[in-house]
Amino acid sequence: MQALRALPQIAFLVTLLLPHIPAHPQSKDVSFRLCPPKVPRTDLTQDETRTARPKLVKRGKQFFQVFTNKKTGRELFRVPVGNEEAKYWVYGVMQEADFNGDGIPDFCWHGGDDTSQENLLVLSSPSGYRKVDIYESLQREWKRRFPSDPLEELSEAITADISEMKVVRRSGTVFLEALVSYQDTNKDKVEDMKTYTHRLRVPQSRFAYMK
Repeated sequence: MQALRALPQIAFLVTLLLPHIPAHPQSKDVSFRLCPPKVPRTDLTQDETRTARPKLVKRGKQFFQVFTNKKTGRELFRVPVGNEEAKYWVYGVMQEADFNGDGIPDFCWHGGDDTSQENLLVLSSPSGYRKVDIYESLQREWKRRFPSDPLEELSEAITADISEMKVVRRSGTVFLEALVSYQDTNKDKVEDMKTYTHRLRVPQSRFAYMK
């Protein structure tokens, strides 16, 4: 009987001695701000990063910017930048960081000229690097969430503005975030023109990947 009476006291002592373990541990967001250039930089084409070195390669009539590992010389990824008739004025890697948290460098790449621009997330994966079209991903998310609000091609739209663009990693999942504004000027009267602004958050499962 004495042993039975002591059981509640033993249980209480065990509870005090055990370390406190939260029922639902929360993972903090890791954020990387992406800064595409507003004014073309003529030196961007030759810019190296901590681990990658660029070079221009021609295959047939197509030009590619190829990035190789500085230590091994192995090709990491390549991006088409034009052909014999026209090429981007400026192109190259803007940023290197471990966006997806796998311990392998990822990259943010930009290419552009006076008529269009292209911004890519280049993410490591078990099968090699995969290129995410940032503008296409944002555009698809806009149309998915706000189908009644107009939006032209972000890579070419003159009246579109993309700001506060960043990559956020939460619990092993990568998100693309940005504030997108678009002024619809396809109206006969100025007073009918309207500006639409939405903050977009695109999960990795809805990224638009380049082939």
